[in-house]
Amino acid sequence: MRRKSYLLIFPFLLLLTGCADISGKHPVISQTTVTNIQTQQYTFSIVQSKGSSAQINDKISYTGAFELIVKNDKGIETSHKSLNDYFSKQKLVFEGPVNLDASNDYNADNLFDIPIGFPAGDGSGQYQYGIFSIDKDGKIFSLPVKGYKDDGFVYTALDDKHSAALTQIDNFADNRQHPAILMGIRKDGGYEPAKYVWDGKQFNFSSPFVVANAETNAHNQKYSITAIQTEYKKPLTPEDEGFSIFESMYRGRFDLLVQDSSGKVTSRISLNKYFGDDDLGFGDIPLKFKDYNQDGNADFVIGRPAPIGDSPDFQYALFSVNPEGIVYNLPAVGYRKDGYIYSAETRAGFPLLNNDEVGIVVTLGSLFEYRFAQAKYLWDGSRFVFQLN
Repeated sequence: MRRKSYLLIFPFLLLLTGCADISGKHPVISQTTVTNIQTQQYTFSIVQSKGSSAQINDKISYTGAFELIVKNDKGIETSHKSLNDYFSKQKLVFEGPVNLDASNDYNADNLFDIPIGFPAGDGSGQYQYGIFSIDKDGKIFSLPVKGYKDDGFVYTALDDKHSAALTQIDNFADNRQHPAILMGIRKDGGYEPAKYVWDGKQFNFSSPFVVANAETNAHNQKYSITAIQTEYKKPLTPEDEGFSIFESMYRGRFDLLVQDSSGKVTSRISLNKYFGDDDLGFGDIPLKFKDYNQDGNADFVIGRPAPIGDSPDFQYALFSVNPEGIVYNLPAVGYRKDGYIYSAETRAGFPLLNNDEVGIVVTLGSLFEYRFAQAKYLWDGSRFVFQLN
């Protein structure tokens, strides 16, 4: 789906000109143009049909009744929808500029979707969003939502006003890939990660949020390894300081769970504590198992971009699962004194040494200006020790 989106709301222009919609009768709060996969181009507008406006702290606040209006490339209206009726409120308030750049194809049907929301007004501090879509004929419809509350809205603790950039992910269940939206909801004074998963007909609420899951054998004992997000924070975007594409899907706090074949939890650890107790961000967490130290246990690595200046390397913590289903860390020394394995490889796995040495091969960029070079970590019986080739 190709789209271009732009904001048509500027406070000083509104004060001077009273910014009008295409028909010239009502103020346009925000507007975007989209071209969907069928190449039809439509203009989507939020229009104030009744009410007032006021300037508050250099921002324009609109109060009253609002319509969603869609017009084709000839300026002919193809559909409209009352926001007040949809949210069952006589008066709605838009505070400040409304940026419709949050639009996306959230359910992967090749149609243009736009989340629009307001404070829930239930004392929770959350926002309730409707997700509106435009079909190939320019008709507006809302995507059904079920599960958190029975009112058909997506609820989130995001503090973005009116049009949030919802985090779009792929959820895997029953060996199938399902579009999903990840967000945080308020719970017990904090934020709990949750998701709405598209089943082909509607978005269904689900919590807690499983980030990754895989099965492995440790000495012929089958175990399930699961990474869950326990605390939600909004992922960074390209406009935010510290943004990395490798940390742009999930952000917050995470645990690793190990379960045996009966479902009993045999071990649980906090991932954040192995990374300085920092907030962690991930693009995804692929769990790939190898026996890196040749002790018969299943080993795997989880990493992040190294928080060291402009280093091209990743910082990996290496974990292992013993026959009792206990997960523990395999330490590393020699390259840096922090216990991590460093490599410029972004994949969650390392080649094994193919000689009589027990260890792994890594590619590093931090030590070598303008080039990469291979190095290795050798297992000495209790830890991995760094060596240059």
